[in-house]
Amino acid sequence: MNELMISDLYTVNATYPLDSIHLKTINLLYQPLIGNQACSLYLTLYSELDQLSLTKAASLHQRLSKLTGFSLIEIKEASLKLEAIGLIAKYVKDDDNKRIYCYSLKSPLTPAKFFNHAILGPLLLKRLGKEEFNRTKLCFKSSAYHLDGFQEVTAKFTDVFDINLMDNNDKVLVEKDYFGIEYGKVDSDYDMELFYQGLADYQIKRSSITKDDQELIKQLGTMYRINALDMLSLVKESIVDDKIIQKELIQKCRNYYDLKVPETFKEIYHRQSVTYKSNSSNDALNQHIHYLESVNPYQLLKDKQGGREPLKRDLQTVESIMTSLYLEPGVMNVLIELTLSQCDNALSRAFMQSRASQWKRKKINTVKEAMDEAKVYIKYRKGNYVEPENESSDTIIDNDSVDENELDEFLSQFE
Repeated sequence: MNELMISDLYTVNATYPLDSIHLKTINLLYQPLIGNQACSLYLTLYSELDQLSLTKAASLHQRLSKLTGFSLIEIKEASLKLEAIGLIAKYVKDDDNKRIYCYSLKSPLTPAKFFNHAILGPLLLKRLGKEEFNRTKLCFKSSAYHLDGFQEVTAKFTDVFDINLMDNNDKVLVEKDYFGIEYGKVDSDYDMELFYQGLADYQIKRSSITKDDQELIKQLGTMYRINALDMLSLVKESIVDDKIIQKELIQKCRNYYDLKVPETFKEIYHRQSVTYKSNSSNDALNQHIHYLESVNPYQLLKDKQGGREPLKRDLQTVESIMTSLYLEPGVMNVLIELTLSQCDNALSRAFMQSRASQWKRKKINTVKEAMDEAKVYIKYRKGNYVEPENESSDTIIDNDSVDENELDEFLSQFE
């Protein structure tokens, strides 16, 4: 791929007018995905249409750099993002030892097509989060007039027009796009050739795959990283009466992704900070404390399930609490054990959030402190806990206030 030179020329073309909906779509839907530099370059190129139309001559990239304030490297990077997401098609030619680029601007997808796009819609949801995503959708909704009691009387094509195909007749109705609008496409190198080669093996008729189905398959395959052979199996399961049920295929691809490509978690792989580790000892209590300080929450959950992978739902619960309250991993380990012991071996999100927020307010940072708090909770739940005089409810109980039998009972719940 050639590097841009300041002496390289450029010209721009487009076949559509940019209206307020296009601008809102670019700013609210495309910008979160490709960034403000790429969107700024797109709008600048569009504004260049008038200047280039008047002069009928290509401009230097130096001008584009001055207009945007971007370096040539930044212009190239922004251009690549626009090309990849379908807003620009780029062409180049050499003319009299000069290199000329043509930026062909494509119309942004309509909001409805963007939100329903198999790749762009889910990516925007992931980028913004569910709450902001829904707020963004509201920006494109207009208040609909209720048509209860109305009868539709809209004229049909044949009610108004006749088509006259007689020779030497200049009153022939020709169907065409008003502006010849070209919507950009998000292209990918998904291996459709391999997909079609495998149709016979899965007893799928070639006629069952329409043009729209093919586009959807490419989008889903790219979005959820599904190879052609696995996609064939999912397509087979989504066919009813030799027709692909697209909603069914989309759901199966999402389920495939959730099963095969688990979410990337970070906090659950952390271990207790050295600052909050205790000195090891050989008695049962200190050995257990050392264990909880040495393993991360992921490994603890795995150990609790006999070496089997923890459920994604449980990992999400643990990660969510750790990242929102910044609990030490060792403290989270104690909370996991307490929750399992008190909630019939289930990780109750509500129980964990309640205890975690209380421990955070009490500034619990070590495994020892967390275990003391857990013992207080167990005694309180049994109705045996009496608030010490002249001490706040945030006070951690003294070790001596729990006898050895109670300690053994507490530890046995975590085995």
